[in-house]
Amino acid sequence: MPNVMNMQIKVPADIPMQISGSSVWTGAEMQHDQSWKMEWTPNQIAELNKAAQHFLSLGKPLEQITKDDFPLPTIHTLIKEILKELLDGRGFVLLRGIPVQELGIKLASVIYLGLGCHLGSLRSNNAKGHLLGHIRDQGADIANNNTRFYQTNKKLEFHTDSSDFVALLCLQKAKKGGESYLASSMSAYNEIARRRPDLLEALFMPYPTDRRGEVPAGLNPWFDMPIFSWYQGELTCVYIRPYIESAQINFPEAPRLSQKQIDAMNLLDEIIAEGKLILPMSFEPGDIQIIHNHQIFHSRSDFENWPEPERQRHLLRLWVSPLAGRPLPDYFAARWGSVDAGDRGGIIVPGTNLTVELNFS
Repeated sequence: MPNVMNMQIKVPADIPMQISGSSVWTGAEMQHDQSWKMEWTPNQIAELNKAAQHFLSLGKPLEQITKDDFPLPTIHTLIKEILKELLDGRGFVLLRGIPVQELGIKLASVIYLGLGCHLGSLRSNNAKGHLLGHIRDQGADIANNNTRFYQTNKKLEFHTDSSDFVALLCLQKAKKGGESYLASSMSAYNEIARRRPDLLEALFMPYPTDRRGEVPAGLNPWFDMPIFSWYQGELTCVYIRPYIESAQINFPEAPRLSQKQIDAMNLLDEIIAEGKLILPMSFEPGDIQIIHNHQIFHSRSDFENWPEPERQRHLLRLWVSPLAGRPLPDYFAARWGSVDAGDRGGIIVPGTNLTVELNFS
């Protein structure tokens, strides 16, 4: 692992002025071309169910599931196509039709974990080492410095997660609200370059970002990361503004942001708020959304829950590191633990043990 304590982040000399390719899109374009949606066939559902039953017959703990434990003799070809779309295409997919209500949470979770293993290595979602994250309103107070937004029913700002891929499986949807929103960070970058090229350099400077209490051994309670990184011909985005701002408030010893850095964030948020880049997406039970964090922002709206606990909005989250992931600069190790494709991302702190919990606490 690189020495993250002594790592310097330098603005690259060859900042790109425009990004091209299928990772650059608008919401309207994706509404018109809905090839990002896929419906599981009955035969595929049967194959997933058979693989899950095979794994369960092994008697292994859920956190020890591997690709070999979850054989997919025909679906593996589809997974290769999904990986190509995520890594080299538009950067997201929506897979519909897992019969979660018939399967129950354990069998649905095994299918979900098994699919995740075919995409890459599963990463810890939090300091507790949960490989399966539960996205539910836990009544947490977002004013608490250790609370993360997914533990509330509040709107999430557009952001990225600390992994190559993030996947969400819908078990229950809200009574009202909770829609998912995606936007191409590559399209946002191009728009900043068009409107204010003088702010581009500021996007490649380090932005101290609050770890929200999940602090690896020997590191600061914040990590330094540019919003955009240009490395080996790839533009990569990392952004979660509320945590950047809380680092400025909570840690006086963290470097102070320049006015240009603040102006760059303001313009980025303004471009997204205009709505042209945004693709709205409503989840139904059984939907699996997978996105490539390096090129996609995601958010959600506020939501209102049903009064019955068993009907309340409930998503399961996976963080995944694909073996074919893009190269990343060494300073990513300050947050990701490593920059090795297939073995990076997630949250590991002293005492963390990887586990799968089927309860949402």
